[in-house]
Amino acid sequence: MSGPTSSPEPTSDLRHRIIAWLLVGVQAVILILLVVLPSGTSWTVTDTVSTLAAVLFWSGVAMAVGAGLQLGLGLTALPLPSPRGHLVTGGLFGLARHPIYTGVVMLSAGIALRSANPTKALLAVGLALFFTVKARWEEQRLVEAYPDYAGYASRTGRFLPGLGRLRR
Repeated sequence: MSGPTSSPEPTSDLRHRIIAWLLVGVQAVILILLVVLPSGTSWTVTDTVSTLAAVLFWSGVAMAVGAGLQLGLGLTALPLPSPRGHLVTGGLFGLARHPIYTGVVMLSAGIALRSANPTKALLAVGLALFFTVKARWEEQRLVEAYPDYAGYASRTGRFLPGLGRLRR
């Protein structure tokens, strides 16, 4: 099922907006470090490793971009419901509640794997853990904004199908 259910009211709570921007800032710092840190020599990047890294990277890009396109005007950098959006539960969002985060973790894993740098590998793992915290915070706002979100979250995994469903 996909489509509008109800539009969220604009978030007027300044504290929520500050937290949301801090979350985006932390995410940006992690992603920038993944890109700018030099490659290492801690493991051999064979053709197989390089191919796996490329598959992870490009699959992650495709998933993140595809999910962003599905959100349309509801897409926002902030982990707050957009007043222009609606609850999307079909397509990639039928597989996971946060497919953009899943895609970004996949592309980050590809970058880290190809780099042979253990610091980048730790950053990719840290990003996945960070997205767990960010998604939980975001979901509290989504439950408030969309009456159908709790039911959707009880059926749909957070990042992967079937894993991380919310209990009603």
